[in-house]
Amino acid sequence: MKKYFKRIFKRNDSKDLLLFSTVKHEEKNMQEIEITNILPPHMRWHPLRQEWITYSAGREKRTTFPPKEYCPFCPSNDLNFPTEIPFKNFEVAVFPNRWSSFCTHNENITKFDGLKTKPSNGHCEIIVYSANHEDTVADMPLEQIELLVHTWNDRYRELLTNDNIKYVLPFENRGKECGVTLHHPHGQIYGYSFIPPVIKKEIMAFQKKNYLNALMHDLEKKYYVYQDDNIIAAIPPFARYAYEIWIIPKTKVAGPWQFNEDQIRSFSICLQKVVKGYDSFLNKKCPYIMGLHAAPNLEDDKFHFHVEFYPPLRSGDKPKILAGSETMAGVFIMDVLPEETALILRKHIQ
Repeated sequence: MKKYFKRIFKRNDSKDLLLFSTVKHEEKNMQEIEITNILPPHMRWHPLRQEWITYSAGREKRTTFPPKEYCPFCPSNDLNFPTEIPFKNFEVAVFPNRWSSFCTHNENITKFDGLKTKPSNGHCEIIVYSANHEDTVADMPLEQIELLVHTWNDRYRELLTNDNIKYVLPFENRGKECGVTLHHPHGQIYGYSFIPPVIKKEIMAFQKKNYLNALMHDLEKKYYVYQDDNIIAAIPPFARYAYEIWIIPKTKVAGPWQFNEDQIRSFSICLQKVVKGYDSFLNKKCPYIMGLHAAPNLEDDKFHFHVEFYPPLRSGDKPKILAGSETMAGVFIMDVLPEETALILRKHIQ
């Protein structure tokens, strides 16, 4: 197995900055960012939708689209200000989100008559994919993506042993269309104190049947956009977005922490090919939301890990707007068939 290194650097706010690398990181730190204080987040129960809404006052003050020379996710090297990573270089960095939506604190919350509230416990991290401001998954060396997968696995193993965390979701928002506020290549990792509604439905479905395994034959023959012996990228036949792609291991695993080295390599190649294919299709950096759907515990034997990509497009470069039916009723309306979009994207993802 490949050897990776993890350095734990204690920040000035006593929280941990984690540096993951292929070569041991021993550089002396530079000046750090000043400590940030915001009100602790809380949750309110929506009685009609039967779901929790989290409120994090102060998030509107987070850094939004700074010029490249002031990027807080770049290394603190030859810059006139400190960044989140106070070193001249790094490979992959993980640190707590200063404007967290979930943060275990158990503080008292303002009471509302007839409204159920509770602390928004949990944990939110930023994961910076590369020190290079211009990198994307499409551009990175394959070894960098493998290091990224190793980092995700480290965070799964650590966070899922925390009693305050019931589910871990690594995700990436790419492009202004998907709400990103910083262009430096990065994602986020949310540790929820509850099982999110969408994941709860997936867990219930997998308890009944491995639907992804049952679909595998059709995915391999009709809906695939890329595949090898270990992994498949396909348009799901029930896609809600025109160019939605799922990456699915051909052998069921609870999460990427159960991959062997060959599977990690296949998974990394597939991730890169999907992002490159999207960019090739649009002739620009394609906006998307990407999320890793893994089991709620490390030893789950029912859940089938997969990655979902949602590009907010309905045709070519035209945006898919979640309008009346989707937003008000939760019923998606599709303009194209998954069989057609699979053929289109297959030409760009090989």
